[in-house]
Amino acid sequence: MQPEPERRPGEIDPSVLADIGNLTMRARVVADSALAGMHRSRHHGTSVEFAEHKEYSPGDNVRHLDWRAFARFDRDYIKRFEDEANLRALCVVDSSGSMGYPQGAERLTKLEYATTCAGALAYVLARQGDAVGLATFADKLDIRVPSRARRGHLQEILSVLEALKPAGPSRLKVALDALSEGLTRRSIVVIFSDLLDGGLDALEAIARLRARKHDVALFHTLDADEIEFPFEDSTLFVSMEDDRNVQIDARAIRDAYLDEVKKFIEAAESRCRSSRVEYHLTRTDGPPGKLLAEFLARRSSMRSLAR
Repeated sequence: MQPEPERRPGEIDPSVLADIGNLTMRARVVADSALAGMHRSRHHGTSVEFAEHKEYSPGDNVRHLDWRAFARFDRDYIKRFEDEANLRALCVVDSSGSMGYPQGAERLTKLEYATTCAGALAYVLARQGDAVGLATFADKLDIRVPSRARRGHLQEILSVLEALKPAGPSRLKVALDALSEGLTRRSIVVIFSDLLDGGLDALEAIARLRARKHDVALFHTLDADEIEFPFEDSTLFVSMEDDRNVQIDARAIRDAYLDEVKKFIEAAESRCRSSRVEYHLTRTDGPPGKLLAEFLARRSSMRSLAR
């Protein structure tokens, strides 16, 4: 059995997020939590570096006035910065039927959790002035919002995420092969999926994205029920992607199921590591702000990925 995710003071519990019906608000809360987590990290950075001072001239941006220099020299000096290469990022969200689990529960579905994380990441990147876009997939890839950095772009992404409904079969391999062919500029590709598309073949497509010099991260999004299998006695399991269903003695298969899930998760992580794809087991009962803070901090605000 996988241990429950640790929580630190100030981290937002997903059960609290489930009470926030508006995705824009959820994303902002998680983004703020993630940024706070980055400030606690030793590895955080910024998207621009200080270069030099210059004496103030009319028309210069007063927000860059250096008040310490003024206090020392009794003159107005402007901080000049070297802009680093802007990031280009694409969030890829699995919207297939299985991402709608659990139905009718008082907690976030996998899709709601994934869209909250994707929205929060888009919020952070847009705030840094980076280009961010959104693609979704079920049986095929759909580029909903191309990667751009402009006013109003974030709200466009959040509106599309808010409207997503889980439906259809998942064909991640087909979607990522199409993305690999169509994504011509080097980008950060952040994938949110449960990988429940009939096997681990989709990870080959993820590896091909990485081989094309894109920086790829997989947030393997699973509900606690799928990891821990808390069911007992005879239980009816209904497919969320087709019309199949099966009645099973849950207690009789529990050990075998847990063993298969453990192997599935370990195989996914191992294949990602061997392809230099960043892997995150993403439990929907874990604090998403902590998850994103670790993702952002590990990359020193992702600056190294822009090069």
